[in-house]
Amino acid sequence: MSEATETRGSAARGFVGAFVAHDPKMMEIVTLLRRLADAPTNVLLSGESGTGKDLAASALHYWGRRSDQPFVKVDLPSIPGDLMESELFGYERGAFTGARDAKPGKLELAGEGTIFLDQIGEPEPALQAKLLRVVEDKTCERVGGTETVTLNARIVASSTADLMEAVERNSFRRDLFHRLSVFWIQLPPLRERPEDILPLAEYFLKREGERLFDQFPHELSDAAREALRNYVWPGNVRELKGVIERAGLMAHGPRIEREHLPSSVLDSPAVAFRLGSEDRPSLAEVERDYIERTLRYVRGNQTKAAKILGISRKALWEKRRRYGMD
Repeated sequence: MSEATETRGSAARGFVGAFVAHDPKMMEIVTLLRRLADAPTNVLLSGESGTGKDLAASALHYWGRRSDQPFVKVDLPSIPGDLMESELFGYERGAFTGARDAKPGKLELAGEGTIFLDQIGEPEPALQAKLLRVVEDKTCERVGGTETVTLNARIVASSTADLMEAVERNSFRRDLFHRLSVFWIQLPPLRERPEDILPLAEYFLKREGERLFDQFPHELSDAAREALRNYVWPGNVRELKGVIERAGLMAHGPRIEREHLPSSVLDSPAVAFRLGSEDRPSLAEVERDYIERTLRYVRGNQTKAAKILGISRKALWEKRRRYGMD
């Protein structure tokens, strides 16, 4: 079934308020998110895995007048294809075997709040046509039903995949893309916002310290800071968060030293890329190296690797095929 969450209240606001943005590119995006927070306009968020699309969607909701209404996130890759329609639109009693009672869909449950469709490129073309009606008319019908349901939620969608490329391949509807991307915000990868690397590391360090109290270090050594700054972060902010958590647990004093950082950071060719080595690898080589290291770490477990990488199993399979990884 889907992973749908509804978050309300001050805890969610506090989390969104922790949007770390020191780099000019990210500061511009934060300014735009604040400007759009009260608008009813559909927003499409794109960017590599781990760049903060979930956080941006939350910001659009909790920084605006909808903050006291439901925020419903639907993780589309986690929903089996044959269940996606009933999860989104709901169903009536007797619509299919096992449908003993009627159930509203996630679009309906979002009420006057926000529906966040994560990885919007996943639905098949037939379902995309029904989503187009939702976007254009703000109406739908439950599976097995005939009554029209009026929808009032604002739609925010995200995609790690290149939707423009999907449009050209005819695997994603052009009209749906244009309806969803009235405002299209592309979140930059961490390697393109280097001024945020250390502030983010310090934020995660502080947050873990507050959670674990005296058991967690509270500062980074100069050597550790340099190593973090020189790494290209193919896993983006999500990878940085994991590195800080791991390094903090490896440290036995008040400070994270360079040797507490994982070898993936210290030994990766990504460091050569950041430092401008003559023999620097391409971004594709960096990504392939990161995937290989992750797969070795989880001993080939595809589900665990996809979770660490922040992508679906299907996306992991496609990347392995692209890079010729058996």
